[in-house]
Amino acid sequence: MRASLSLPSSRALVRQSGAVLIMALLIVALVAGLSIKFAGDFQLGLARAESRWHGVQARAYLLGMESAALQLLEKADQNPEVDYLGEGWDTEVPFEIDGGWILARAVDASSQLNLNSLVGAPFAPDKPANSPERYSEPQRRFIRLLQTFPDLPVSEQQAIEILEAIVDWMDPDEEQSGFGGAESYYYQGLEPPYNSANGPFRSVDELRLVRYMTPELMMLLRPYITVLPSEGGGGMNVNTLSPQLLRTLNGKNELQPLDEMAAQTLAEQLPIEGYPSLEAFSSAWGTAGGAASELVTEGLGVKTEYFWLYIQVDMVEQRRGMQVLLKRNATKKFDVLLRNDTY
Repeated sequence: MRASLSLPSSRALVRQSGAVLIMALLIVALVAGLSIKFAGDFQLGLARAESRWHGVQARAYLLGMESAALQLLEKADQNPEVDYLGEGWDTEVPFEIDGGWILARAVDASSQLNLNSLVGAPFAPDKPANSPERYSEPQRRFIRLLQTFPDLPVSEQQAIEILEAIVDWMDPDEEQSGFGGAESYYYQGLEPPYNSANGPFRSVDELRLVRYMTPELMMLLRPYITVLPSEGGGGMNVNTLSPQLLRTLNGKNELQPLDEMAAQTLAEQLPIEGYPSLEAFSSAWGTAGGAASELVTEGLGVKTEYFWLYIQVDMVEQRRGMQVLLKRNATKKFDVLLRNDTY
């Protein structure tokens, strides 16, 4: 019996051709997809490498500018016993670099109120909340500062409550201070819960966590407050205070701020080379509208111990910044205490 050879039908051939075409298209799509992925990964790797390179380069510029700024500060510091605006250290210094700019400026950290000075002494327990004698002088100044914002009126009572909450945030115990205080049990009731620091502030931004501190109040306070490593921080330099902070310097029996016109007069009377002593400033303060015999000079000075150095690098498409805290040492040189990166 002769065997017969069967050939595929035209329909079967069409189906086989279609399957081969589909497989070829799938292979092309897979290769194209892998190519796009590899190309994307390659480009991302290049971008990351470039970013790291520019980041290292920017960091080197920042540290180099810090060294240069220290030398400029020491040269501009003609009289370490008196510091004032216009002495030379407060001038913004721009430097052109390959592909960008570096900007550096020094700010007197003593031209702001140090938050960590507010916990230096406990409230006098035998004095009512509205008695100036209940508070230390830095605490009285902070109460006055809170009442100097016309866009966000804060009453004396509200200012006292805010101060009590700040003191409770820093003091080591868990006992509430007055009616406005707040310890960990209060913050544990918030969402999300957290504890009070029970220690000094580490940054100004930490103040946002304290009871009563709204974004609006925080924005108004920020230019006038700072955080220094120690409670004293060298005090506030009367030669570099803004009119707003001059209003915090009032009589020892006053919780209300100094009159706005008196503070403006005091600012206008500032000598070109600053007040040489606190006695000279007290006399000018009395002439401007206060009684010199009542001005408490505790925590005030005419020279600066701490400076903030702000450095910014703009290069290619990157911007890097650094905030450096400097302290003048006994040899009239400057020590770097803290570095914070900013963007």
